[in-house]
Amino acid sequence: MPLSNIRAKLDRLDEQIVARLKDRSWFTLNQAVYQPDAIPIVGRTGISLMEWALEGLEQYHASLGRYDIPDQHPILYRHDRPSPVQRHITQAHLPVIEAPPRDQLIQFYTSLLPKLCRPGDEPHYYGETVYTDADLLSRLNERIYLGAFIAYSKLQIKPSILALAMDPQRLRAALRDAERERTVLQRVKRSAQRYDVPLNITMQLFRWIIEQTLDLEVRFIQRIAGTGSEPVDSSTSANNDIHS
Repeated sequence: MPLSNIRAKLDRLDEQIVARLKDRSWFTLNQAVYQPDAIPIVGRTGISLMEWALEGLEQYHASLGRYDIPDQHPILYRHDRPSPVQRHITQAHLPVIEAPPRDQLIQFYTSLLPKLCRPGDEPHYYGETVYTDADLLSRLNERIYLGAFIAYSKLQIKPSILALAMDPQRLRAALRDAERERTVLQRVKRSAQRYDVPLNITMQLFRWIIEQTLDLEVRFIQRIAGTGSEPVDSSTSANNDIHS
């Protein structure tokens, strides 16, 4: 996947994330949906309604073959078997890299909500609230996980960065593209103004996303350097080449 194609995909995701922030702001905070066992779920304990919604959304996406695609990775759902939907994958599988830390992602996201949402509790909107949360978290996770593909594209352009794998700070500096970061932040600023989403929250979120993506890029290059792995060509496998 050329770097230009990845960046076009990132730009679409950024727009969707800002729009989803606006959707979430329509509902009150509804704090109970984030507290394990605050809303009883028959047959399950120790889980919040938001986690239940995210698990269910990811299970549905898995049934369509989303997580058979190399640049997709679930947050909660344990994806241990391929989708019954058989389509053709042309995208190469990169060496295994750990996904963005799910607890960190959820914790950061929920920490923003008191600044985004009105205080209050509206049980009749619990379902809409957690559906919006689950979809937004899924997009955030995808946005960060694409860092592996960004890093591999940068490595193809400049193979010398592999020599920096043992020096994380220098590697991070080499991977950072300040001009691209400014472009991203300017773009999401315009989106926030268009959707009437608080600018401070939007900028805080996307600065965090950029740093998380860089973290993943560093880990990916270090993984490549440690194993000498190359992407596995999956163009001959029968499976799903588009995600839900």
